[in-house]
Amino acid sequence: MFDAVTLLALALLVAAVVASVVPGVPAGLLALAGIYAEFLYGDGMALWLLASFTVVGVLALVVDLFGGAIAGRARGTSNQTTLLAAVAGLVLFFVVGPLGVLLGMFGTVFVLELRRDDRTVEQSLENALWATGGMLASGVAVFLLVASMLAGYAVFVLWLG
Repeated sequence: MFDAVTLLALALLVAAVVASVVPGVPAGLLALAGIYAEFLYGDGMALWLLASFTVVGVLALVVDLFGGAIAGRARGTSNQTTLLAAVAGLVLFFVVGPLGVLLGMFGTVFVLELRRDDRTVEQSLENALWATGGMLASGVAVFLLVASMLAGYAVFVLWLG
């Protein structure tokens, strides 16, 4: 039915979909690992299909790493604030769980932006909401990207291949 390479690739792709909702786990890399395992050791995947999966996987990785920062930066949040917020979210993840990521991101951006001389409470609140919303939106985007890789693998490699 399925060989070991196919099972490994499927396991990595499913793990990527699950990891897309877990902060700090590179879902794009997991998905790419599954695709490349199939390409290198499987029954033969077309080069165009590998290239397509690679583009989607790299996009998922970029969105995962920089989505929240890009959204915060679009509202004027500094790079330093964004970096500190990401660290605070990661630390609070281990203390409070997934809610800690949201609280860490929001609270850090709000407090650090409020400390800037040119920021009002409303501006700081708005920047914190944008950064946190961007992080959530990037999580949804990563989920959709790696889920599309799983679906593409199922269709083009398992069913049609």
